[in-house]
Amino acid sequence: MKASMKRGLIGVLTASSLAAGLLVGIAPAHAAKGANCQVNTPTAKAQCDLITVALVGKVVSLDPANPVKTTNPNYVTKLLMMGQLFRFDVNGVAQPDLVDTWSVSKDGLVYTLNLRKNMKYSDGVTPVTADDAVFSYDYGQKGQPSFTAVKSVVATSTTQIVYTLEKGFADFPRALANIYGVINPRSKAEGNAAYWNNPLSAGPYKLKSWVPGADEIVLEENKNYWAKVAVKQIRFLAIPDPVTRVLAMRQGTIDYAFDLPLAIGKDYLGDKKKFRAQPFQLSGTFTIDFNMKKAAGKPWSDVKVRQAMSYALDRKQFSDLAFNGNITPSCALTYPSHPNYLCVKPGGVKQDLAKAKALLAETQWKDGFDIRLSVFNRPGWGDGASVIASQWKKIGINATVVAEPDAVGAAGQTNGTFEVQLSGYGAPLLSTGLATYMGSKGAWTVWAGSKFDDALVEEYDAALGKTAQQAVLKKIEQLLWDESAHLMVGQRSGWGASALPLNIFTNQRANDQYTVLQTPALGAKKK
Repeated sequence: MKASMKRGLIGVLTASSLAAGLLVGIAPAHAAKGANCQVNTPTAKAQCDLITVALVGKVVSLDPANPVKTTNPNYVTKLLMMGQLFRFDVNGVAQPDLVDTWSVSKDGLVYTLNLRKNMKYSDGVTPVTADDAVFSYDYGQKGQPSFTAVKSVVATSTTQIVYTLEKGFADFPRALANIYGVINPRSKAEGNAAYWNNPLSAGPYKLKSWVPGADEIVLEENKNYWAKVAVKQIRFLAIPDPVTRVLAMRQGTIDYAFDLPLAIGKDYLGDKKKFRAQPFQLSGTFTIDFNMKKAAGKPWSDVKVRQAMSYALDRKQFSDLAFNGNITPSCALTYPSHPNYLCVKPGGVKQDLAKAKALLAETQWKDGFDIRLSVFNRPGWGDGASVIASQWKKIGINATVVAEPDAVGAAGQTNGTFEVQLSGYGAPLLSTGLATYMGSKGAWTVWAGSKFDDALVEEYDAALGKTAQQAVLKKIEQLLWDESAHLMVGQRSGWGASALPLNIFTNQRANDQYTVLQTPALGAKKK
């Protein structure tokens, strides 16, 4: 794609997005409130009464067993208003949260966790018990990625939980801190579907107001939490269009946005007295995912076609044109910044149009075909999909790019109406990403109907040391390439902005989850 083509493509997308944003007409009535809540306020003095944070979509459900549990708006809000045994700190390190002390057996198979004493949920009455962890495991964690190694969970007393694993899993505390690791009271939630519309909290925040599927959800400080937070209330506002998020930030409607278009964001939010840039790199990979469930009779039912489409990709061009060169090209599910990164695809990340055409010529689709390429309407993603479409065009494949709001795209995943989608994952544990694409209950395994191998994911979890881990990863990456139901493109990254004091509210390092400044801090040494 030539530079002029890029300017034309992105210019059209930007113009339409700006028009959409200007039509929203949101009044800036909810800008950050608090005497010490400005972008240049020192962190040590920072205190906010109310902040407003943009979400990429609406919060549909807070139920940990609902299929939407893996979509960003539903888990980033839920994790702030539900207790966790371990919680990620700002650096992405799993720290004890509801846990006071813990130990691991010499063989690494038994984790014994002791809860903080005398904890209560946000109603100030219901006690937080070890049995709640057992219930939460049975209800929403069992069989999920990073929990497949768990053999049993037992409450040996009201404050002690014992997890027994089938195989060693050194990252188990990170699994407990991940998106599935929330705790709710058995006494209130068991058999009560209505509970999830107004759940109790053992986390730093509790629910103040929300209607499922509404644009807004408001959380307020949970005064029964063991630490004091520096932000009293958080108002989350669904703004699916990325350029509208930039405009909303500029006019003071929102105070923080995680995912913004870089070029427009730098232009509109360049005043350092008002805004702080928040660049990020996620622990995850952009992928192109085929719907294998409904591939019968379609060109992409042939693995040679799918691999031809992979060889046709110019991953560096994808990064340069859609993400200003901030995406590291990749041909593996394991993201490039991970120390165990390896690629088994012949030729690596380089484009090979001759190989692509030769493979396609071996199929009945040598003259090309039409395909619908859907993509979430996130910063750079639509442009990236258009770059991919232009590359496939060189081997005769005509891809129609359809950029969709997260809610529409997610519905297409769940309902199986997509043909091929530019998507990806971001996960603080590599094993979570592996399980998403290779586990029997992984989100993309289910959506795409692709092959899986739980044993290999569990083998990676149990492997100790880089050599052993890479040996397992090589098997996994080979299986992924051999099927090519998922084509890897590059490591996910992006750009956000904040009008708040440094670190008072921020994304965790290499993660899309949020951390709020609190005292004592997560991981702080006990006096």
